[in-house]
Amino acid sequence: MKICVVSQSFYPYIGGVTRYLQSLGRKLTARGDEMVVVHLRSSDMPEYEVVDGVRVYRMSGDEGMQESIDGYFKFKELIIDVTHGRKVSSLEDRFSNGYTEYLGFNLNMYEKVRQVYDIEKFDVLHVHDFQVMPLAFLIKSDIGVPAIFTWHIPFTRDTPAEWREFLVRYMRYYDRVIFSTDEYVRTAVESGMNPDKVSKINPFIDTDEYVTDGENDFREKYNIPGGDDLVLCVSRIDPRKGQEYLIKAMAVVIKKHPDTTCIFIGNGSLTKKFIGRTNRLEELEAMVQELGLGGKVRFLGKVSQEDLMKAYDACDMLVQPSINEGFGLVISEAMCFGKPVVGSNVGGIPEQIIDGFNGLLFQPKDHKALARQICRMIEDPAMRKLMGERGRQIACERFCVDRGFREHCDIYDNICLGKGFEEPSGAGESLLTG
Repeated sequence: MKICVVSQSFYPYIGGVTRYLQSLGRKLTARGDEMVVVHLRSSDMPEYEVVDGVRVYRMSGDEGMQESIDGYFKFKELIIDVTHGRKVSSLEDRFSNGYTEYLGFNLNMYEKVRQVYDIEKFDVLHVHDFQVMPLAFLIKSDIGVPAIFTWHIPFTRDTPAEWREFLVRYMRYYDRVIFSTDEYVRTAVESGMNPDKVSKINPFIDTDEYVTDGENDFREKYNIPGGDDLVLCVSRIDPRKGQEYLIKAMAVVIKKHPDTTCIFIGNGSLTKKFIGRTNRLEELEAMVQELGLGGKVRFLGKVSQEDLMKAYDACDMLVQPSINEGFGLVISEAMCFGKPVVGSNVGGIPEQIIDGFNGLLFQPKDHKALARQICRMIEDPAMRKLMGERGRQIACERFCVDRGFREHCDIYDNICLGKGFEEPSGAGESLLTG
């Protein structure tokens, strides 16, 4: 079986979706299947390469779409704001917020997928996330393969009903739609999705890869005092990730526990690179200086995979302070190393953290509550150790690639064999109406 995966971004942008797809691709290849990936290319990427046995095709942002790229990203940001509860915008306003350009982007992506189909003759199309959600509508009468869609961001009742129904109209063109949590599944069904076409698959990681070899020199390499408690945050530099609340929390923590260091690892997103919005890091670094935390709170940017593994191994806890979070796989990654985790009580984070068992939760944006949870961890090493041990077991059982691989194969195999297959039925024949 050959699966074509389409997403906005993929390697070398190392986010949760990329790690998810790379792990899945390796398992499919080992089974004797093939994966090809199509995604958006920035100017510093090759148009084609092979990554871990996966053939990667990239669509250039310059191929007849540069004039519309700003509008595309504008609509993408609107969808993110709406689904993350940060902006209430009428559905009717979508045309003045880049919707037409968003459709133009998807037409260009469709042309690229059509070219890849001519080369690869894939058996299944698997589309990842809303940026390329209209593809099933576009290919329904052209490429005769079943289509699967995975939604990676929150899908909750906080999103206005008219927007949820609009999004579901596109989802109905797919033969199966996958969400990451039970809450998102319930909301989709309440919003009009056929329950027989909806599945839940928790995101996953290849837990065997989350190890370090030899001596861990992370603290020495990055000049972190050996006696300091090390708080680690791994996420892209993005307002939705809530880094400023961890910085504010650290101002409280360090007053009480001065031998504490906080390290941020992660770079900006592909979207920010295209639209030139790169001042987020500067704003956060300015906050660190204003709070007098220079040297105790630091940003390392993107690090090598080896150094990332060493960071997980060297830290005393991982903190995920997201304001909104689709799932937050870095929590599972840290748990693989037996580390306790502190996370905001949003999205998929509470599916991974059992409060008081393998970690601690707090309400998003409440930096004082976050500071209290970090201090609890610092002050109780025995609790940290026990939570870390429990977390490792949870990650290896519930969020491992073997489990996710089996669940994906069940869907791929059943669709290809025609079990429970239905012809996709959309809500109309106009792409503009969704």
